[in-house]
Amino acid sequence: MDTVSKLGFLMRYGIVGATGGAVQTSTLYLWIDVLHLETHYLLGAVAGFCMALLVTFTLQKYWTFREHTHTEIQKQFVLYTTIALITLGLNILLLHLGKIFLENLGFDFFDGWYLVVQIAIIGALAVVSFLANYFLTFQENRSTTMDT
Repeated sequence: MDTVSKLGFLMRYGIVGATGGAVQTSTLYLWIDVLHLETHYLLGAVAGFCMALLVTFTLQKYWTFREHTHTEIQKQFVLYTTIALITLGLNILLLHLGKIFLENLGFDFFDGWYLVVQIAIIGALAVVSFLANYFLTFQENRSTTMDT
């Protein structure tokens, strides 16, 4: 597999990840700044996760990994969701710890800082998610994934 193919694959993965991150972060923004549900901000993060999960699974399966069969879709969705739930747990934990940390420093977490923390968390967890999905969820199709 050549460098251009690998680069294209990583770019597709990154675009889908960024799209999922945008869906997740936008949902959290709507939850907090539009619906004014600050006291339940973690539920907003979960709602964003659910929206992003559906979008990213579909795009990763069919576009990034170019996996168009339906024979393994249930297994893939279960693996993908399991990995996503693990990263959700880490996301919620890190978001809450970020809130505690910033408030102890005297910052108002809901004055935009929650967005900064959320984006940083999504970026860090993207690496974990990529590796798990590459080696577990879509492993059968890995040999043809980066060819185009």
